[in-house]
Amino acid sequence: MRTKILLIGMSALFTAAAFPPFKAGFLIYFSPLPLLFVLDKTSLRRAFLDGYIWGLIFNLAILYGVFWATIPGTFGMLAVISLLPALNCLAYRFISRRSRLLGFVSWPMIWVSWDYLRTLTELNFPWADYGYTQSYYLALIQPAEIFGIYGVSLMIHVVNILLYAGLTAGIKTGKQRIAFSMAIILPVLFMIYGWLRLPSASAEGKFRIALAQGNITRDIKWEANGDSISFDTYLQMTRQAAEQSADLVIWPETATPFYLLHQQKQLKRVQHIVDSTGVAILTGLPQYEAVGFREYIYFNAATLVKPLNDSLPVYEKIKLVPLSERIPFSGRFKKLREIRLGQADFSSGRQMTIFEIGGVKFATVICFESAFPGYCAEFCRRGAQFLVVITNDMWFGPSSVPYQHAQMSVFRAIENRVPVARCANTGVSMFVDRWGRTHDETRMYEQKLIVEAMAPETSTSIYNRIGDILPLFALAGTLLSIIAVAFLYRGKYNEIHEP
Repeated sequence: MRTKILLIGMSALFTAAAFPPFKAGFLIYFSPLPLLFVLDKTSLRRAFLDGYIWGLIFNLAILYGVFWATIPGTFGMLAVISLLPALNCLAYRFISRRSRLLGFVSWPMIWVSWDYLRTLTELNFPWADYGYTQSYYLALIQPAEIFGIYGVSLMIHVVNILLYAGLTAGIKTGKQRIAFSMAIILPVLFMIYGWLRLPSASAEGKFRIALAQGNITRDIKWEANGDSISFDTYLQMTRQAAEQSADLVIWPETATPFYLLHQQKQLKRVQHIVDSTGVAILTGLPQYEAVGFREYIYFNAATLVKPLNDSLPVYEKIKLVPLSERIPFSGRFKKLREIRLGQADFSSGRQMTIFEIGGVKFATVICFESAFPGYCAEFCRRGAQFLVVITNDMWFGPSSVPYQHAQMSVFRAIENRVPVARCANTGVSMFVDRWGRTHDETRMYEQKLIVEAMAPETSTSIYNRIGDILPLFALAGTLLSIIAVAFLYRGKYNEIHEP
């Protein structure tokens, strides 16, 4: 038993170490192997439990920064999301104990299926797709323009199972060579594709964007005069951006920690600086709407203020962080609203807003939403020529979470072949070109204004056109594998019983 726990813990920790900010993505090709060795010598019940233990260790190792935001919510979230690897391990063991070959084939499909499925419900938390471990290997991840991050993740899982098959006792030498050779060839083919696709330099642009990283930390933001300090900081940075001929200044998520659209005095200050400098401002802000007598719904939102223009288009965040911004399904079951885990009480937005300045169209995704490949792609299908990510990763403290979050923007750019402007309150702020190259990255916890000329692009990627076909095929393959072993291989296994 101790050996099993050691192998599970080793697998989970090395897998976590493959994710940003550690530039050790190569570990992901080997880290699942100890878990596979454990699973092939256990019962169904133990497979589920082993997967759950793996999930708890892994998720705690990569998401410990969430404790800075809400401790009760973190424990609840860890308990829920650790069910996913548990179910993956259960499904794999259910198949492999009847057909070893079909188990090998199904392993990659099972994981990619869950990567996709966890983007679909209010329990969504699509954070730890294996493909993100490769975000520093720019050439290798260019095939994401075809199948999204799911294609990169699938390649990694295939390499994992090929290496495991090659190491399994009893396999013939010839098959071992084939398995090991394929495990090497697959990532090499991805690299070759990337080298052929990557241009030597980024396209020059004319649309000048400024990212205002105000570095308004928690001790400042919520003190007595914190809202004024935050507001004045971003107004001053906007003046500096105007001096550098910016067309658009981006403020981060909840840069105005008050209801700006309902406070005319403050709103007039913003409109005045926009009109006097000719620079548009996109800012994150809280927003509310009256739905009855003394009854309101609240949103995490963004608005665009344009020069000499009274219209204020608003985007309300649709993908909310479960157990942090909202209790899942609380909109349908009122009793769930009584649960208090330190979370906010936001409602999901109702419209995918496309902003426009001088004929240039863009979309804004707020914080957690940048983790959803299909959701970001839908904005580009609706005409967005670049994506803006605004976030306030201050909540995660000095942890690895802000770096993991930042690297997701690299994939969103490649998947849609559009540039990304990422503005974070305390970092990491940066520009990402359509090839995933990052520019002007800020450090954590520094106040900095960065300005760059961006080249807006209409999405031309295959992934943007075909969407999530690959994970849907993986899901169909997983279901067919389960059905096949349930009916075709009935009784053809030796169940292992453990105390």
